[in-house]
Amino acid sequence: MNRNLPIVFFIFLLAGVIVPAYAQTDQTVVINEVDINPPGDDSKSISEWVELYNPTDSTIDLSGWKIASTTVLKKTMTIPSGTTINPGQFLTFSYQSVWFTDSSESVELRDENGVVIDKTPVLSDIQNDFKSWQRIYDGYDFDSYDDWKFVTSTSGSTNGKLIQEQKAEETTVTVSSPKSSYSFGETVIIQGSVSKKVFIEKPFFQPEVITVKITGPNFDRTLTLHPDLKLNYKTTLSLHQVLGINEGNYDVNVSYAGATASTSFSVGFEITEQQSKQDGYLSLVTNKSQYLPGELVSIMGTTTEIIPLQGMKFTVTDSSDNVVYNGNLFPVDGQFKTNVFISTVNPVYGTYQIIGEYFDKSVIATFEVVEDVKETVPISLWTDKEVYGLGEVVTITGRLNDVWIPALDLEIVQTKSLSLGTGSKVGGGSVLKILDVVRIDGNGKFQYSFTIPNENMRLGDYKIKVSKDVGSVKKTIKAVVDPENFVQITEPLAITTNKLVYDFNLDKELVISGKIKNLVERTSFEIPTVLISIKTEDGKPLSIFGVPGGVNQGATGGKGSVVADYQLTAIPEAGGTFEVATDISRLIFSEGTYIITAQYLDLLATATFEVVDDLAGGLTISLDKEVYGLGEKVSLNGIIPTSDRAVTISVTRPDGTTTTYGAPIDNQRFSWSWTTPVSERYQTIKGDDSRSTSSSNFGLYKINIGTDSYGETLFFKVSADPANDSISKTPIFVTTGKPLYQAGEKLKVVGNVIQRIQGDEGLVVPDRVTIQILDGVFPYKIIHESAVYPKPGGEFSSLFELPATVFSEGFYSVKAVYSTARATATFSVANDFTFGIDDPVSLLVSTDKPEYHPGDTVIISGKPNKLIYLETYDVSIIKKSDTEITCGSFICGVHTGAVKSIRPSPSGSFTHEYKIPNTASAIGKYEVTIDADFETKHIRFNVVEKPPTPKLETVIEKENRIADNIISVSAQEKTVDDVTLLPRVISGSLLTPLRSDISDVNLKISSSSGICVIGPDADCLVSESTRKPGQIYDVVEVDGMSLNVRYSGPDVRLEKFSILPESSEDFLLDSDWNVEIIKDDQVSRFYYKVTYKTVE
Repeated sequence: MNRNLPIVFFIFLLAGVIVPAYAQTDQTVVINEVDINPPGDDSKSISEWVELYNPTDSTIDLSGWKIASTTVLKKTMTIPSGTTINPGQFLTFSYQSVWFTDSSESVELRDENGVVIDKTPVLSDIQNDFKSWQRIYDGYDFDSYDDWKFVTSTSGSTNGKLIQEQKAEETTVTVSSPKSSYSFGETVIIQGSVSKKVFIEKPFFQPEVITVKITGPNFDRTLTLHPDLKLNYKTTLSLHQVLGINEGNYDVNVSYAGATASTSFSVGFEITEQQSKQDGYLSLVTNKSQYLPGELVSIMGTTTEIIPLQGMKFTVTDSSDNVVYNGNLFPVDGQFKTNVFISTVNPVYGTYQIIGEYFDKSVIATFEVVEDVKETVPISLWTDKEVYGLGEVVTITGRLNDVWIPALDLEIVQTKSLSLGTGSKVGGGSVLKILDVVRIDGNGKFQYSFTIPNENMRLGDYKIKVSKDVGSVKKTIKAVVDPENFVQITEPLAITTNKLVYDFNLDKELVISGKIKNLVERTSFEIPTVLISIKTEDGKPLSIFGVPGGVNQGATGGKGSVVADYQLTAIPEAGGTFEVATDISRLIFSEGTYIITAQYLDLLATATFEVVDDLAGGLTISLDKEVYGLGEKVSLNGIIPTSDRAVTISVTRPDGTTTTYGAPIDNQRFSWSWTTPVSERYQTIKGDDSRSTSSSNFGLYKINIGTDSYGETLFFKVSADPANDSISKTPIFVTTGKPLYQAGEKLKVVGNVIQRIQGDEGLVVPDRVTIQILDGVFPYKIIHESAVYPKPGGEFSSLFELPATVFSEGFYSVKAVYSTARATATFSVANDFTFGIDDPVSLLVSTDKPEYHPGDTVIISGKPNKLIYLETYDVSIIKKSDTEITCGSFICGVHTGAVKSIRPSPSGSFTHEYKIPNTASAIGKYEVTIDADFETKHIRFNVVEKPPTPKLETVIEKENRIADNIISVSAQEKTVDDVTLLPRVISGSLLTPLRSDISDVNLKISSSSGICVIGPDADCLVSESTRKPGQIYDVVEVDGMSLNVRYSGPDVRLEKFSILPESSEDFLLDSDWNVEIIKDDQVSRFYYKVTYKTVE
C-alpha cells in the first residue's frame, strides 16, 4: 500500500462521459469501512466490524477469503463457504471480542489462496465512540492514506459516491466525395453527415443550416443545405467549362453549428491511370519429398502466364550434379506434368535438383532419394493401428525382404473361443476366420484390408498370419468397445474384474478376465491353463464343501464331504486373453474385501474386489439435492429393508395443496422423480377473517414417503436462484439489516424459520413469529413488538421506527420467537440529540473542511441540539470584499447568490452544497450565515489557490472489464506535459466469476516477437506460480532482455501477473504485448495496467 499516487489515463467507451482520473480505482473487492474501537467494552462483546464493498460489475465468491489483524493480536477470520458479494453490495463482518487493537492497527483482506487483495493503512481509534475509519468514497482506492477519513460510521450503507462530470456532446460534421480527380463533363457528388440537429433560438427559432463553400481557380460558390431525417446531406456540382469550371484544384469547406470539415478534388481534361504490371511466377513441385530406387517421381509445374508454342525446359540432376533426365514440357490446361523413374542400377542417394526454365523465368525444386532399408526377417508385417473398434477397417501392409514370389497366404482368425464359458459367458456361434491370398507388388510390398463386424461377439483378439515356403510372420490386434481410451497391458500376466465393488442385492456375477503377454505353445498342442484362487482380506482361502473322486456320498450316508479351496480354471485363448465367471452368492461370499490370485506356469498376478450389502444399513431415503430451480427434475431414491411392494409419496406445496403419487419397490429399492414448476405463479388465498394473502410456488416443499411399516419426511426448496440459495438448518434465525442505525431511521429485522408441520384438515391457523425490540440495559424493557406470518419458504421480515426521543445512543436487542424456538440479535443506535438538559436550544453547524480550492464543492450541514420542529433554514454565503472596510466580527462583502431556503429532515438536520466558481477571482474568505428563527449562526471557510501540480514521475494506463479473447497491450514511449515517459511494468489480472469455469479459462501472454512468456503451453517460459520459498519472481530472457515475471498460477478465480525488467534502471522495450484468453463460451473479465516512469 506504499505506492506513489499515479496519474491515470483511461478512456471509457461510453460516449459523452468523462470521469476524472482520481475515480479510476482498482476493480476488486475492497475494505470499505472498519471500526476497530466501537462504543463499549470490546472484551465483553463482539462489536468490532469490517465492511467490504464490491465495486465491480460481477458477483464475487468470497468463500475461504480471510479478514486479518496484522499487528499485535493477528486474529484471522475465514469467511464461510458459499458467501458471495453482489455488484455494489456492502457486507459487514464481525468475528471475536478484541479482534483489533485500538492503535497502530492495519487490516488485511486475503483471497482463498492467501494473496493480499486489499489492506488498510495503519489506523488508530482511541475515542470509543461511533466514529469509524472509512474510504472517502465507496471503493475509492489509490493505496494512499488520503483515501480514508475518520467520521461517524455508516455500516452497511454508502460512504458517498464520487461525482462524475458530464461533458456536453459536441456537434461534428463530415464531408467527402467519391473521387479525388475528375475530368470535364463529369459531376462531383459532395456528401456527408452531422452528429445531431441544431436549432437557433434567437432572434427567432429556426434550424441551423449546413454551409458548403467551394473554391477553385476563378471559382467561388456557397451552398446552404439542411440535414435529412438520418442526419445526412448531399449536393452535386456539374464540371462544365460553360459553368465557370476551370482546370485545377478545388477546396470544399463545410460548416455547421461551429463544426467544420473539408475535402478537395481536382479537375482536368484527361485522367491517366498508370498501372503497374505484376511479374508472373513459375513453380515446380513433386508428389513426395523422398523416394526409393524403382519409384516414379511425379513432377508438376504451374505458371501465371502461358506463352503460346513455348515449352518449359527442365533438367534433373542427382546429388553428384550428374544429369539424369532432361527435356521439354508443354502446358496442358495451364500445367506442366511428367514422371521420372529412379533407377535401381547403381542408384545415387542424396538430394536431387529439378531446374525449370520457361521464357524469362526459372525455378528450382528438390527431392531426396533414400536407401531402401529392409528388416532382417523374410517377411515384414504391419497394421495401421494396434487397437480397433467394432465396424472399423483394418489395413494390413508388409513386404518381402529377401526373395520375390508372386503371392503369400493370409490367415485372419478371431482367437476368442465362443464354444466355452459358463453363466452369462456361455458360448455359442462361430469365430471370424478369413483365408485369402495377397499379391506381391514389383517392389516386394503387399496390402490387404478387412472390416471388423459391428457385433459384440466380435470383441477380442485377432491373429493375423502371412506365410509361404519362404517364411511366415504373425501379428495380433485387438477389437475393443472404446479404442480411444484403451490402455494396453504390458505386464507378463495381468488380471482384473468387471467391477471393484459388488452388491449382494444388485450384482449376480463376478467376471475375472486377464491377459498373458507371451503365451506358451507346446508341440503336444496342450494348452497350459490359468489357476485362479480367491482369499479373504486376512489371507484365508475361500473354501467350499466337495466330494472326493470315487466316493459315493449317498452310500456313505452323506459323510464323504470334505472342505476344499474354492478355485477356478481359465483356458487362455490364442491371443493370450482369458475370462472366467462365478456367482456372487451369500453361500460363497460374505461382506468384505477379497484378493484374487492368478497363476500361469511360474507367473503370478493379483487383484482385489469388495462385496457389500447395502440393505445392512436399514432404511435409506434421499434426494439428489436440496434446492432446485424452475423446471428442474427432483430425483428421490430409497432402500426399504422390508418386504413391501410399493411406496406412497405425497408432495405438499408452499400453498398447502398436496398431491399423492406411488412408486413400485423392486428388489427392496425404489426410484421416483418429479419436475418442479416451469414458471413462478401466485395464488391468492382468502381466509376466514376476509383477509387475502398471496402465495408463490417458490418456497419449501415437503415429501412424505410411506409404506405399511415405514414412514419418512423430507424437504426441498424451489428457488429463483438455486445456486446461491439453501435450506436453513436452524429452527429459527434472526438478524438486522445493519449493525448500526442512526436515530430516526427504520430498523429492518429479517430471519428464517423451519416451519412446524401442522394438520391439513379443518381450520388450520399457521403459527406466527413474534418479534420484540428490547432495551440493551436492565430491566430490558420491550420497546416494540409485532407478530408476522412466515413466508412459505420460512422467511420473515418486519420494519420498526427508531424515534430519536425513544432510542438514545447505545445497544439494543431483537428477540424472535416461533413456537418453542427463539433467537436473538443485537444492534446499536447513534443519537446526536440531547434530552433532559436545561441548556437552551442551539444550532450546530459545520463544513466538511475549512479550506477549499476553486472548483471544489463546500458541504454545509447542521441541526439543532434538541429535537424541535423547524419550518426552514435560510442559508446565505458572502465573499469578503477586497476593501479595507472593517465590519467588526462579521465579513463585509457581497452575496455569492440568492438566499436558499432548505427544509429540514424529520430529525431536524439539513445539508447544503455550494459549488465554488473555478476562477482565480473565487480565491478569498467566505462566511456562511444560517438563520434558524431561534438562532443565527455564522461559519467561515477559505478558498486558496491550488498548489502547483507535482512533478510527473509515474503514469499508469488502465483498461478494465475486457471480455474479448484477444487483447493487445501497447507499451510504447510517450510524452506527457513535455515529460518523456518509458514503460516500466506491465501487470494484469484475469477474473473468472464462476468457480466451475476456472479450469476451462486460461491466460496466455506473448511478446511482439511471438515468444510465449506466460501460459499453459509447453513452450511458455512461465506456466505455474512463481511464488516459491525465498522468491516471488522468475527471471526469463525475452528478446535479449532479462525480465522479472510474477505469476499467481492457473486454476484460480483471479489470475495475476506482472512483467518488468530485472534491472531497476532499465525499461521495457517499445512493443505491443499480446494477451490471449483461452476459453470457449465462458464469462471472464481481463484487467491490465501499464506503468510508465520518467527518464532520469
